[in-house]
Amino acid sequence: MSAPSTSKANGGNGATGSKAAPSPTLYVKNIEGKIKKPELRRQLYSLFSVYGRVLDVVATRAPGMRGQAFVVFENPTTSTAAKRALHSFVFYGKELHIDYATGAKSRAILRREIGHDAVHEMDLERSKTTVSRRGEKRTVEPKPDSDDDEEASRKRAKLDDTDESVVKALDVPEAIEVGVLQALFARQEGYVEVTVLEQKAGTWTAKIEFEDAQKASAAKEALNNIQLDPTYSLNLVTQ
Repeated sequence: MSAPSTSKANGGNGATGSKAAPSPTLYVKNIEGKIKKPELRRQLYSLFSVYGRVLDVVATRAPGMRGQAFVVFENPTTSTAAKRALHSFVFYGKELHIDYATGAKSRAILRREIGHDAVHEMDLERSKTTVSRRGEKRTVEPKPDSDDDEEASRKRAKLDDTDESVVKALDVPEAIEVGVLQALFARQEGYVEVTVLEQKAGTWTAKIEFEDAQKASAAKEALNNIQLDPTYSLNLVTQ
């Protein structure tokens, strides 16, 4: 594999037409898919760190994520400088397409701003109150008074405890962002959401909800044991 080209198309610093709000995290697309992950992360880090301190580079060769990566800077000022300079940059023979990432702050940013313990507490709180991709808010509520509410509560408890439409990802390394799982599972039919359940020393566990058990099983079959980094293969189990 040859070294990355240093040429740029259209000057590499023009506007991209993006309407996304500036973010410390950049979403990089159109990357050559044959680059090995360690080399890709190393080369992206070297390329982007010219414009500011890079906190993290998230890349995986899992299905649906090839040719994509997230580069996390300290602040939007440095990410914007990198975006303007490197959009259309020819990297291993292909022009990079760069946009601001959308959604929640990167865990790398949060850990730097508020610390590991605070991020852990946020994850636990988020596991109690989550918003699905379909916009349905689920909360842990006091015991309802009416018969109808009691029936609804029993159904929610059954979903949480026994529903086979839920898949768990076990012992995910801390270096792998939640956004990687979200992007990976979002391409599977019937996907609803990813929720962080708990964190241990250096790892975390998540549940991935689907519309029904059949779609959850199909996603588990498709993605179980996918290599997400050199030392970790996705470990999926059903309820």
